Amino acid sequence: MRYQTTDFGYLLVLERGDELIRSLIEFARHEDITAAALEGLGTIERLVLGFYDLEMEDGVRAEYDKTLAVASLVGTLSLLDGEVFPHVHGVFSDGTFATLGGHVIEAVTSLTLEISVYTSEGFFDRSSVDYCHLKMIAPAD
Repeated sequence: MRYQTTDFGYLLVLERGDELIRSLIEFARHEDITAAALEGLGTIERLVLGFYDLEMEDGVRAEYDKTLAVASLVGTLSLLDGEVFPHVHGVFSDGTFATLGGHVIEAVTSLTLEISVYTSEGFFDRSSVDYCHLKMIAPAD
């Protein structure tokens, strides 16, 4: 992973074999980032997606071991119980241009991932809500 500062925050470039979520955590810890929005694109060779079913209060996972274009990555960097927490969703396409998407649990870079990190002062904190067992960002008043 390489990165540089920009007017809006940072540009991260993940290289072949870099794992997205681990790289985001490492980067955010190194730069002491506790509040940011993310967007990105590139290609991956391994993907694990999740989908949370609110009615069942459980998640399902799907794994893909093939090259996929990253049509869109969006997300946030926040704090969960005092630790950096990347929350990332994505849309991915294969060689037939069929797409799939969901919550990104794992994504291993194939060629490159280019990620814009829009930083903010302060921090985004996740806390419990009364309608499910997940912790959501609680915006400051």
